[in-house]
Amino acid sequence: MKLRGKVALVTGAAQGLGRGFTESMLQQGAKVALLDIKVLDGRKTTKELGLKYGQDKVLFLPCDVTDKGQMESAFQQVLRHFGQLDVVVNNAGVTEQENWELVLDINLRSVIQGTYLGLHHMSRERGGGGGLIINIASMAGLIAMFHGPVYTATKHGVVGLSRSLGTPFHFDRTGVRVCALCPTMTDTPIQPPRVASTPEEQVKLDAHWAYTDSQGGLLKVSEVVAGFLQLVEDDSKNGAVMRVTKQKGVDYQPYGGGGQGVPVTTRKTRSKL
Repeated sequence: MKLRGKVALVTGAAQGLGRGFTESMLQQGAKVALLDIKVLDGRKTTKELGLKYGQDKVLFLPCDVTDKGQMESAFQQVLRHFGQLDVVVNNAGVTEQENWELVLDINLRSVIQGTYLGLHHMSRERGGGGGLIINIASMAGLIAMFHGPVYTATKHGVVGLSRSLGTPFHFDRTGVRVCALCPTMTDTPIQPPRVASTPEEQVKLDAHWAYTDSQGGLLKVSEVVAGFLQLVEDDSKNGAVMRVTKQKGVDYQPYGGGGQGVPVTTRKTRSKL
């Protein structure tokens, strides 16, 4: 997909990877709606990007992704404001914490919600123009991350959702590609500190950072964004699960049948997004 003239919606867009994805698409000529529960950070980021790329290219919408009504309203506002929707990036996420229900709600339930809202509004069956959904998972969606069991479960769910919807059965009806992006730990504000206030918490932090260091340390946001843009631009990738790691850079998780996602369509002619 060429991004010039397209409209994208990004959750968790105020900082970190979400901001990186947003700016990369603005650089390619897209318009972007930034969704985030952090209102002050969201407005600040939107103002900064608006000054750089044009205020008419950005729209900030305060949104709690765990609230179904707020998500539905945000999608509708994007369509009213920009007149179209071509790309959905379900990026909002949190790391492992005691409130495992919240981890589940943000990391998996909101991604399912955002994916189905994207399909609803972009599907050719419903009068849309087709499009692309990229769900931000993690390498924890491909392995067993012992120090984050619920986080791991949610990211496995995101990968499974994306692979299931990224099949010809769905694409032939919707014209929407669905892919997952799985980076290792990335240098963003959601990363925990290295020193805790209690011995119990320190044990958990030590495990987190030991794993991160064993993977070559933290990725830069720019490294993940480079992979993201490849996934956006390659129309042949549907159901693909991209990995971004320090050791191998950008590659794809191998599955039976080639490992880079199933063919975009079962028809003889490939649809152009």
